[in-house]
Amino acid sequence: MGSKPEDRYSMLRQAGLVTLIPFLLLVSPFVGYFLGRFLDKKLHTSFLWIVFLGLGFVAGAREVYKIIVRISKET
Repeated sequence: MGSKPEDRYSMLRQAGLVTLIPFLLLVSPFVGYFLGRFLDKKLHTSFLWIVFLGLGFVAGAREVYKIIVRISKET
């Protein structure tokens, strides 16, 4: 095979980062939704879940962008 151990570890690290993307896209909005629902119940409002759901989507997309930039710099 002749490949360097550093190359193999780099490929494994990139694979780990790529598999993290779907989890980020799923978990971030859920956390925002549940945090918003919790605050809605505590503050007796009915709109914060929408705000925090949107913030969850934005935070997830931002983290995915940062991961993609990091992967592209390593290659």
